[in-house]
Amino acid sequence: MNKLWCLALLPLSISLSVSADELVKPALKASIAAGQASQQRVEKAADAALAARQELQSAELQLRDLEAYNSYMHALVADQRKELARLNTQLGAVEETRQGLIPLMLQMQSDLAALVADDIPLRIDERLSRIQGLKATLARSDVSEAEKFRQLLQAYQIEAEYGNRLDAYMAELTLDGAPRRVEVLAVGRVALLAMTADHSLAWRWSAQQKAWLALDERWLSPLGDAFAMAKDKGIPQLLQLPLSVALQETQS
Repeated sequence: MNKLWCLALLPLSISLSVSADELVKPALKASIAAGQASQQRVEKAADAALAARQELQSAELQLRDLEAYNSYMHALVADQRKELARLNTQLGAVEETRQGLIPLMLQMQSDLAALVADDIPLRIDERLSRIQGLKATLARSDVSEAEKFRQLLQAYQIEAEYGNRLDAYMAELTLDGAPRRVEVLAVGRVALLAMTADHSLAWRWSAQQKAWLALDERWLSPLGDAFAMAKDKGIPQLLQLPLSVALQETQS
């Protein structure tokens, strides 16, 4: 009787064992799958954390660079402000100099005009034209003060050279009440003489009378020699000529 019972229980045990194995396998698979999913999430989180760390490091590096650049720009702006202040100071000084320079140039132009008007009429048309040109230049706003001053100094230099040279040129003059084209000789500023092309008539400028006075025949030969020297056609020699200055107003 007992043997029969044991045999009867054996199939039931085998049936229970098979059912448990079948139950465990799906649970294990689900657990493994869950573990794998969890691992993937952990790895993604780790990757994200690493990327975030790298981004943070990059941001910190950029921040340091920006701070350094900002510090540099602050120093640069401060230096530029100092330079601007210095330039403004210089500009103010230049403006003061300019304000003083303009009246000086106007006075120089006026003095030069007075000099030409009171001087012997040496190349008078050329000199008067230069004076008018200077006056027009000084009134122009598109010409710098430096250029105006340069032209003024150049005009003064030319006037100074007139007093230190032997100069011969052709000119149209009114002599003895009639217009004549004559040769004119300037010996510095002490003598201004005129002679016809055929060397038959001659005149000297009188600084006292502000007029051309006729010369007698005794001056024709020395005057001819002087013209030859002025044209580099004669041998240099000591000249004896009538003067235009007041010391020889008695000579004719």
